[in-house]
Amino acid sequence: MNPSLPHSLFDFEPYKAQREEILPLIKQFAGHTAFRSAVVEELELDEDFHRRPLRPEDLEFLKFQRAITAQTVSRLPSLATNRLLLSINELAVSRPTMKDTPQERERQRLFHSDLNNSLGMRIRPYLEHYGFSYVSQAAAARVNAGGNIEESVDALYTQELRFWTDVFKLLGQRGYLEEGLRFILIQRWSLRPSQGIALRRAAANGYFDALPTAVLPWDGGAWPLDATLRAAAMFAGVNRRQHSYWQFYLPTSMHRVNLLYALANRPDRPYVMVGAAYGAEIESLALVVALQHACPQVARMPGCSVIDERQVVADLKARLRNALAETEAHAPGDALGELRLGLEAVASVAERGRWDLGEQLRWLSALENYCAWAKDIDARIQRECPNIDRETFVEPREMCSTTHVHNDHRLVVIEHGDMIFWGNLGMQLKMTVGDMVLIPDGRLHGSTVVSHECTYHQPIIPDEWIQALLSNQVRQAAAA
Repeated sequence: MNPSLPHSLFDFEPYKAQREEILPLIKQFAGHTAFRSAVVEELELDEDFHRRPLRPEDLEFLKFQRAITAQTVSRLPSLATNRLLLSINELAVSRPTMKDTPQERERQRLFHSDLNNSLGMRIRPYLEHYGFSYVSQAAAARVNAGGNIEESVDALYTQELRFWTDVFKLLGQRGYLEEGLRFILIQRWSLRPSQGIALRRAAANGYFDALPTAVLPWDGGAWPLDATLRAAAMFAGVNRRQHSYWQFYLPTSMHRVNLLYALANRPDRPYVMVGAAYGAEIESLALVVALQHACPQVARMPGCSVIDERQVVADLKARLRNALAETEAHAPGDALGELRLGLEAVASVAERGRWDLGEQLRWLSALENYCAWAKDIDARIQRECPNIDRETFVEPREMCSTTHVHNDHRLVVIEHGDMIFWGNLGMQLKMTVGDMVLIPDGRLHGSTVVSHECTYHQPIIPDEWIQALLSNQVRQAAAA
């Protein structure tokens, strides 16, 4: 079986010429009141589907010029792109208003307005190719490296399971298991309905019609193991509907969902979506298996049961083998290549997602260390580089910054006033005069000013300083 490789799924190069035309449209779309920056009461959005803070002020300096790469998926251009895409992709999704009042109905109408839809449809292709070109390249490289799709399934499942096993072990060792689980489930459970919408949209448009129902991957409907994820979410306090925790979505978490939405808009290549759906099911299966080992109490909650890993993995592989046989026998010549490419696209995004989530959890679970390291770095600045590049902010009481990331390493150093710093739901790092914390490149965070006014500085730290610091920590750990 040597399937042909279909043409590229995403390629930003042809879209570069449209940039001057598209940039004003992106700003116009983000200027809608539903996407304004957050205020202090909006750290959680209380099941308000029609409110999605985007930090539109960032669009004054984001140029959308160099496509996102595997190395930049955690940075600000990726966060902005994926927040925009998730908003655009769900303009056609109906949800009731929070209150049945004329004001709320008007707010809902404006969110779904013809203007919002037309702007979204105009900028969506540009943003998809900007955000996913690297995925096409990575997926094609995986296919060209040889092997077959069943080996790719084994590799994806093994890598995901190993990641979750290692993460849960680390969180347990650091006393951060419950808080870490909360952050994980915001990424996975809170975005699960969006995944389902993308897959059901594809199913409704006939993407899966060529295959018998018995061999299909998860198509966005009920999934037997969802009960375990739901129970874990309730256990961790992630009990509000989408998108209450919008501010805590990592760019790579939205990236996973937006990939499915993008593939659901390619009816000429339905088998790419079939492969991607298998990939999405494999990701979820690995999480559930690792979760029941790390938190066995979840499997004992109502509606849950301990799953037989061998059985569920064997079932998925059997369905895939039958789907491959059906595809080879009845589908066009490049269908097998499409199916493999879809799976490898998910695997490529999953790889970067594991890295991003792992880095965020390692930071959150050791924040005391990052406060101590900030003081070490600050002392070095005073000794060696007092004029280091920095930004200074003066913010009023109860100003809440929409969660964001930086494209560099920074300290937050309080000169005057008080703030609460956070990077996870329920987290409150109280900071006052002289306090400081190190924020590594790409780590999602925000803050709330709680004094009359707060003045703080953000020195920008060279990467080699951070690498030297981390190397020293590794040496100290080895010596201990």
